[in-house]
Amino acid sequence: MRLVRLAALVSLAVVALLAAVRSGLVVRGIRSLDRRGGLFAHRGASAYAAGSGIFAGLHERVARDAAASLSQGGVVIDVGSGPGRLVARLSALRPDARVIGVEPSTEMRRLALGNGAETVDGRAEALPLPDASVDLAVSTLSAHHWDDPVAAFRDLSRVLRTGGKARIYDVRFAGFGPAEARRIAAAAGLDPSRVERRVLEERLFGFRPYALITLHP
Repeated sequence: MRLVRLAALVSLAVVALLAAVRSGLVVRGIRSLDRRGGLFAHRGASAYAAGSGIFAGLHERVARDAAASLSQGGVVIDVGSGPGRLVARLSALRPDARVIGVEPSTEMRRLALGNGAETVDGRAEALPLPDASVDLAVSTLSAHHWDDPVAAFRDLSRVLRTGGKARIYDVRFAGFGPAEARRIAAAAGLDPSRVERRVLEERLFGFRPYALITLHP
């Protein structure tokens, strides 16, 4: 009898979790907690930088993908560049390119300077760059922090040159889903059919936690 009750409780818990996921409650909860987690305060930034090595596999994948797709002397921005490790790595892979980190946190920019990365004060919704000045924009594990995704999509489109693209890498269950990404693109005045999303093969603790959204403005 106890086993039957336990099985029933487990089944109810699974159903409740699936309902929460489908309703968006889990995603909203993760985003809210992440935004309030203090990662951009002094102690939070330092702790994030110290533990960010866990994402080394993803950062290496992003750096190599970006390096392979850039033309000679191209310009890349990393939106939400944090401690600048991706910026530094991509700069090492492509010394001919200009790689710029865009980061709103003063403490994160200070850490990036120590890593030898070029960063500027800015955020996705208001990129401090001229129109049509960027060949490739990337963002890793940052998009679910954006206060206004519509403004961010619009400004990414603004700074990209003809033929440029934006690659937004994020956690699958906190980042934008396929339908959400298309809705954001449409609200930003972009063609939703030019938005692609796929789950990456990179694994963390046996799971595939990352997804990539590509914008082709």
